[in-house]
Amino acid sequence: MNTMIETLHAIQPTLLKPGITPAQKQAVIENLGAKVPAPILAHFLRLISSGRPGVAVVRHGVCTGCHIRVASATVHNLAEPAEVHLCESCGCYLLLPPDEMPATAPVAAQAPVVVRRKPRVKAVALVQV
Repeated sequence: MNTMIETLHAIQPTLLKPGITPAQKQAVIENLGAKVPAPILAHFLRLISSGRPGVAVVRHGVCTGCHIRVASATVHNLAEPAEVHLCESCGCYLLLPPDEMPATAPVAAQAPVVVRRKPRVKAVALVQV
């Protein structure tokens, strides 16, 4: 899925260029139709037709389409290539560039588990005097 969003991001400047002819635009859209599912392409083209970007890059946790901070959980989920996310503010598809990918935390060596045992209680015999 992430490569699909990257494809849309790469085509976006061509579609937003003011001098593009309708025939050229239609050829680009038909080419995208083979690579991108119809609902995602329709949303992307709706944004492009209104003059806004369809895909925005997330830099330092901020959407470059609307300059609003994206939730940290969403930024973390953008690293998953199987998911597609929209900006909650502007509606752009979000793309996390490779240099912004969260670093995986190193697995800490587990400390040995120490089992503490209760001290033994010695049985005391009662002697009657």
